[in-house]
Amino acid sequence: MKKIVFIIWITLLSFQTFGQKIKLVRVCNGGNNNSINWQIYPDTCILLNTLKIYGRDAIGQSFFGIDSGITTSGKNYLHLNANVPSTKDWRYYLAFQRLCGTDTFNSSTDTLAIDDIKPDSSILDSVSIDPITNKIYLGWTSNKTPDFSSYYLYNYDRPDPRLAENYKDTFFIDNSPNDPRNKALSYDITSADSCDNRKDYGNYLHKTIWMSGTIDTCKNEVSLKWTKYIGWNTRKYFLFKKTNAGAFLLIDSLNPTIQNYTDNDISKNNIYQYFIRAEKIDLFRKISASSNSTYTLNSGKTNSPHNTLIKQVGLNTNNNVEIQISRNPISDYGAIDLFRVHQNESPVFLHSFGPSEIVYEDASADIKANHNYYIIGKNVCGISSDSSTNSNNIVLTLNKKNLYIDLSWGKYFTWNAGVKFYTIYRASGNTITNASNFMALPNNTMDSFYSLPETDQSVDCYYIEALENGGSGVSKSNIACYIKTGNIYYPNAISVFGINKTFTFSGAGIDLSKTSIQIFNRWGQLEYNTDNFISGWFAKNNAGEYVPTGVYFFIAKVYQGEKTIEIHGNITVLE
Repeated sequence: MKKIVFIIWITLLSFQTFGQKIKLVRVCNGGNNNSINWQIYPDTCILLNTLKIYGRDAIGQSFFGIDSGITTSGKNYLHLNANVPSTKDWRYYLAFQRLCGTDTFNSSTDTLAIDDIKPDSSILDSVSIDPITNKIYLGWTSNKTPDFSSYYLYNYDRPDPRLAENYKDTFFIDNSPNDPRNKALSYDITSADSCDNRKDYGNYLHKTIWMSGTIDTCKNEVSLKWTKYIGWNTRKYFLFKKTNAGAFLLIDSLNPTIQNYTDNDISKNNIYQYFIRAEKIDLFRKISASSNSTYTLNSGKTNSPHNTLIKQVGLNTNNNVEIQISRNPISDYGAIDLFRVHQNESPVFLHSFGPSEIVYEDASADIKANHNYYIIGKNVCGISSDSSTNSNNIVLTLNKKNLYIDLSWGKYFTWNAGVKFYTIYRASGNTITNASNFMALPNNTMDSFYSLPETDQSVDCYYIEALENGGSGVSKSNIACYIKTGNIYYPNAISVFGINKTFTFSGAGIDLSKTSIQIFNRWGQLEYNTDNFISGWFAKNNAGEYVPTGVYFFIAKVYQGEKTIEIHGNITVLE
């Protein structure tokens, strides 16, 4: 019984002797300020009053009080401006009173210096890409530093390289928008302790493997190339290949100095994908990193172009020759080149059609001259394998005989089924500008000649349209006009306040909107000028004021038919 009582007494004494304890855990340098953290270990004793914190800022200096009003419920303290104007070698301890039973004790913690010791380095084991999803996987071994807190991950291909902060796991999937199929991507890692002391990074960079490939569909040969894996020395590269919807299969192992490969084991009409895996041996364990998978590569001996046609040639709304082509949908084109031939001249290359382009406007062609066009189709190897027949533009000419106008044109020979018929369109007016109301004449013809009586208008304009036999193709010719011309009339006097107030020109085929005039007084001074004489002259100068009566001289350029006729004369202005 005595022995039992003695043990109980020793136990109680130990609590009274050591009491409720406070232990400083860490002191962190936060720049201008220091952060002091502690832990309270509860026992049967009670903390009295407030905690006091003491510190010294250099070795050999005495500790002095910093704050005596720290509540007993707190677990940290921010020492403001501790490092102003410069960083100092601080050490701290806490003093406190505790009540154990009926006894009061003065106690203090051990002193603790600023924690500026960085944790051990964290190094990436590998950065690998899933060849199916092209997602990026980062893996590393956990940091064993006692005060380790978290990891920081970096990707140098982002505007802000910080990829993840305060990360706790040892595995990370990068879902950021960087696509590993576009280029090799660079990653790094560092570790931090509870004071956020971080190990320097940049010395253990890992860079993904970037693979790309091309296929020669003429040779049915795939050429691959890739960048080295950066992060460790590669022992071997292993090349994998997938055909259509099958699985990736190993096709070769390669020396680490090799960064390209040619695959001749290609069959036509298949889809191929590749990726490469780098491997090293580290302490008897294999570590590997895979590249991205290549873009889809389609193989197959292509269908060389054939039956590539010029669909039609004709004038468009811009009054230029327009060529439309027709592709054979089962042909594989490397290019479609358009050429133009005029009479016995050498062919002139005009244009190479893009993948979806079917129309070309030949703005350089003289629409009143006959041109032949043809196209050459090239296969994907650039070899000419298909040539169309020649196609021509329709050129209309007019010839006046007695009271009739003879129309003649070259036959259109583009369509395989030929021309169903030609339609004649006519527009009449006093000028070419007025002759714009084209209407189809009722008499379609299969010939390339037609004779029509002239109208009572000054200008008759015509064009021809060829209609495809059994199709919807239409080819339009140039516009040709017959213009009646003759004497040009104008008055020799006008009366400002009389009946004949306007000076103008009249006659067949005159277009006053394209006629210009300059009017001078007898001293040679310019009174009036215009490039559009459609309103005539009312004896007013350019300022809109009536000119004095007298004789005036003019120089006019009268547009009649398709020519400009210069006339010099005089006009008398009367009241």
